[in-house]
Amino acid sequence: MFKQSFSTLLALLSFGLLVGCAGNPPAAPAPFQPVAIDVTPYAPKVDSFVVILDVSSSMKDNLQDTTKSDVAKGLVANFNQTVPPLNYSAGLVTFGKSSGWSFGRGKANVVYGVTSYQSADFASALGSLEKAGGTTPMDKGVRDATGALSGESGAVAVIIVSDFWDINSAAVMSAVSKLKAQHGDNLCLHTVQVGDAKKAASVTGAISGIGNCGDSVNAADIATPAAMAAYVTELLLAPIEYEKHSVSATALFEFDKSVLHEQGKGELHTLDEYIKSKGVKVVDINVIGHTDSLGSEEYNQGLSERRAHAVKEYMVSEGVNGDIIDVTGEGELNPVADNSTDEGRALNRRVDIHVGGAQPIK
Repeated sequence: MFKQSFSTLLALLSFGLLVGCAGNPPAAPAPFQPVAIDVTPYAPKVDSFVVILDVSSSMKDNLQDTTKSDVAKGLVANFNQTVPPLNYSAGLVTFGKSSGWSFGRGKANVVYGVTSYQSADFASALGSLEKAGGTTPMDKGVRDATGALSGESGAVAVIIVSDFWDINSAAVMSAVSKLKAQHGDNLCLHTVQVGDAKKAASVTGAISGIGNCGDSVNAADIATPAAMAAYVTELLLAPIEYEKHSVSATALFEFDKSVLHEQGKGELHTLDEYIKSKGVKVVDINVIGHTDSLGSEEYNQGLSERRAHAVKEYMVSEGVNGDIIDVTGEGELNPVADNSTDEGRALNRRVDIHVGGAQPIK
């Protein structure tokens, strides 16, 4: 009787424990909420980017409460959500089991691009990947990325996401060197280590050191939305720096006219050549016309606008992209000197040209 009661009690306790555990599953991680990057003060630093993702067997290893593979895929998904919708080309390359098999060994595969970047399409390609497994042919992943980027002539960022475990370092460095030979100083190489394999540091540093720019970070360092936004900004965006040029209207136009004379064309040609010599990528130009206070405010406003448009037309004829030139006229509203004197009025009759450029990758 006692044994039967004890058995019944033990069964009830076991059932209660099971129910209790079933009722309290591990808390799901909070969904990633990307930080929106204000791109107003920036221009694209690169024209193309490619993510090379490790899906080999070592990525199945546990990392905290999940696997390295899940961390890596989640990180790439967060990166994709954070990239601003600018005019990039992009690609996604994998190596390992999800990339296919060849006589039992993992291969590499281009699963997206290189094509005009669309966040939804990139996410779909990432979501199609199977579970991690197989060998770690990182060199093949780099070679496939090199082939996918063969038609890209602008600045390129390549990001390798891996645990950097059990890789053929010599083969990887050989493949990276060929990628560098293809793009020269237009290449930035970045590595993101998932996990804390001690031997990885020498490999990641060597890879990122080959490019004209690049860095090596750990996945834990860019896990938060704010950290990821800072990372994307550093990799893909360059600050626009403005340089102001003020040209006297007397040097450009006859008095009270808005047609450039030959001296004026020469002044603008000299300015165009100076801008080209700076070695920056010009992404924004503001042309602002100004007058003195002689005449009516309405007339001066119109004259300042016509003169600004004349300057834009000439710059376009010199090969400057008209889409990046904004034209405004401020008439007599923004003097830089006293309009009560001849000297002051001469200084106020001007055209300001603000040139916004972004430095090449470095």
